[in-house]
Amino acid sequence: MYTYMEYLQKCFYKSTNWNEDNIFSNINATSQALLEFPIPKGVKLDSSSKTTEHLASSFTLSNYYSINGSVAYLYSSKPLVNTMGTKEVSLQDAIAGFKTIEPNITNKGSSNQGTHSSKDTHNHSLLYGRMYFPGLALEAMIIKKITQHTQLLIKCINNPHVNSNGTMIVYLQNNTPQFLRELIYSTNEALIGFRCLYNFGDRQSSNMHTLMPKFDNSVFSLGTELWYAARTMSPGLSTAFRYSTRSTSTGKPLTMTLAVNPILGHISSTYTVKTSVSSTFCSRYDFNFFSYASNLSLGFELYNYSNLPELSETTEKRLTNNTTTSINPPIIRKGRNNFINPIQNSDNYYHINPTLIPSKVEKNSDRHSNAEPSRESVTTSFQKIVNQSDFSSVTKLATSTNDKLLRLLWEGRVKDFLVSTGVRVSLNPVNYAPEISKFGISFSYAC
Repeated sequence: MYTYMEYLQKCFYKSTNWNEDNIFSNINATSQALLEFPIPKGVKLDSSSKTTEHLASSFTLSNYYSINGSVAYLYSSKPLVNTMGTKEVSLQDAIAGFKTIEPNITNKGSSNQGTHSSKDTHNHSLLYGRMYFPGLALEAMIIKKITQHTQLLIKCINNPHVNSNGTMIVYLQNNTPQFLRELIYSTNEALIGFRCLYNFGDRQSSNMHTLMPKFDNSVFSLGTELWYAARTMSPGLSTAFRYSTRSTSTGKPLTMTLAVNPILGHISSTYTVKTSVSSTFCSRYDFNFFSYASNLSLGFELYNYSNLPELSETTEKRLTNNTTTSINPPIIRKGRNNFINPIQNSDNYYHINPTLIPSKVEKNSDRHSNAEPSRESVTTSFQKIVNQSDFSSVTKLATSTNDKLLRLLWEGRVKDFLVSTGVRVSLNPVNYAPEISKFGISFSYAC
């Protein structure tokens, strides 16, 4: 679950048209959210408040082994007007989960629109600071927009228990719809890095043909990173691939990644698919071609509805009258068997049944009376159902064959609070008896 300060940072990125999916370090964000989600430690209480559209504060208190906490402040020169508290915020925005990678829309008018919007998205900044107690640990972050596609990110940590009493990392990032390039410098070991990521793919033409491919809206991303530690003279190199697409038969998105570190001999491949509106499955296979060590990790998340989404009366009649043409199992809502998949499978191609999807053309136009519906109707409808669903909680489960660990996490809304509680169960290496190695609960409130 994101902290309120992390949520505000994402809102700042969104308001300034900054695409986090293009960042090379986030190329495996989906699999990490389903396989490596953190388990709360002890009891933690986080209370936050946005006093104005530019300023927010947060207070955290926990009792993990000892009483400790922190005080944080955030300032944004860009008004954060669309932010919500824990009572109103969508669960999809407050919890790290499946990230849908959308292709870039390129057209002749995009340049003019981008120029117009750039006046409102550059020259903004975000300042963040946190002080921990007891102790003298401090952390700070500065985000400065230089141009529409360029920003400077600085992160600092001041801690007496860290070498040189702290460290600082500077990122100079150039993020465009087609590619990302960033230069990184860290005072820790005088580390210098370069990252880049390129996207290939675009939305296919909206003109509808009789026959459709099995996948659409595909995006292929290729990235690499180079590192060099000047003090220890140690190099670093890794490459990653990401392929995201949607099924034209169901509209369900899936993401596949492949990461290779030739210096360490490590290979990692992931496969993540949104199996339904409320569920996601993820698998990851790690292999080292130096030691031949391997590991298989599996993760799953399931959302629970607070209010079941209702279909319009016209749509329900249309779906009910054509249940025999659907290939998906029914979704039972309020006693009715409704089908959300309007696709028929024939000759390895998917054909849209026009009686199930309302046409986007005008009803009074005879010229378009026999027009086919939009090609993106299925994928767009599925994503709208996901975005508009009112979820009350989510349950995450992850395990691996090598680590022999079981992670179980529940996150949801209780009254005006967002609650996160989980447990990590491991096997005793002597008698192989299951034992709880970590357990905790966290309460978050923001207004």
